[in-house]
Amino acid sequence: MEQAKNENQSNQNEGAYIKAMIKIAHPDWTKEQIEAEYQKKKNETDKYDDNGCEFCSS
Repeated sequence: MEQAKNENQSNQNEGAYIKAMIKIAHPDWTKEQIEAEYQKKKNETDKYDDNGCEFCSS
């Protein structure tokens, strides 16, 4: 049961940093707009290798 709770917490926090950066750049956007932008950026990074992510520190 605790593992399921931890997985749920992880899912809720997925992309929190990126979403926060989007919110800073667009403070008037709704949660739905932020989520859509996050998904767009997430899908864009799938096209590139690890060096293509604008948010990754690696």
